Parts: sequence; C-alpha cells; structure tokens
Amino acid sequence: MILEAVLKVLFSAIGFVIGWLPDLSGLDPLSEYSDALTTFVDFLAYGFLIFPAKLFFIFIGNVMFWLGAQMVWAVVEWVYKKIPGVN
Repeated sequence: MILEAVLKVLFSAIGFVIGWLPDLSGLDPLSEYSDALTTFVDFLAYGFLIFPAKLFFIFIGNVMFWLGAQMVWAVVEWVYKKIPGVN
C-alpha cells in the first residue's frame, strides 16, 4: 500500500514533467537551431582531434550511464528511507 502510493506520486510527477515538454514535431531543425547545431558539431570535432570517435562516444556514454545510475540509486535510497520501519 505504501509502495503503491509512492509509485502513484512518482508516475504523476513524471507525467507532469512530460506534459511540460514542448512539441517539436513541427520544427524544421535546420532553420532555428542551425547555429547551435554547428557549434555542437564543432565542439565534437575538438574531441575527435584528441580521441578517436569510437572511444569518445564510449566515454560519453559511460559517463552518462554512471551519472544516471547514481541518480536512480539516490532516488531509490531516499524513497526506501522514507518508509517507516525500514532501515
């Protein structure tokens, strides 16, 4: 029962956040964001000068995975510490 209440709150919060995301289906990516896209590609090019592309993407993916896993564990730990009687 406590777990159901926690999950209901979690899913409603996720739904609320998703509801605030803008609809990007009608945007032409080359018109408004071309400057930002070329800047990002230039930034990646500097990384490719130092490391091979495969290694660079593996490193970025690995860092993002571990940051995500750490955040998920922090949320799980926070939730189970809020349940009375669980240490």
